[in-house]
Amino acid sequence: MIDFGPVDAVEAEAIGQPGQRTFRLCVRVGNQYASLWMEKESVAALGRSFSALLAERSTQRGRPPGPVEAVGNFPQTAQVDLQVARLGLDWDPDPEHIIVIADDATAVEDDAPAFRMAVSRSLALRCVKQFQDVVTAGRPTCPLCHEALEYPGQPHFCPRSNGHNFEIPLPPREVE
Repeated sequence: MIDFGPVDAVEAEAIGQPGQRTFRLCVRVGNQYASLWMEKESVAALGRSFSALLAERSTQRGRPPGPVEAVGNFPQTAQVDLQVARLGLDWDPDPEHIIVIADDATAVEDDAPAFRMAVSRSLALRCVKQFQDVVTAGRPTCPLCHEALEYPGQPHFCPRSNGHNFEIPLPPREVE
């Protein structure tokens, strides 16, 4: 297992055009870098999980976060390059870190973790907002089902609309 320990910086990044984007977490500790490639939904879920874990476990709720570092100039090839197949989270109460375990397909088969990092409370709070911003910066989403729309203004089948389309005009009512 590769253990980065407490990391200096974590940021989500989307690469490519909307609809064709790939997502990764850029992680830095000192001069070591890791690319954790994952699905868009996984990035969004990770941000929500950070938020929920902090709300449930942190004893510092309501206190402003401390300063955090940016990843900076991320190299073309990181020392660790991992296609994430499974993520796990744990809580370290002292000094309030979220432990992130990331497994690739081989680690899932072997049931042995591939990558571990510890994210401070301040950094996790920043990640919650930053991950959401990266995920929503692509194609617009349907306000009902939250699925990505192919193109703005193009018809979209939404399961939550129960087959109804608000853009279809209704014929005038006949008056007797």
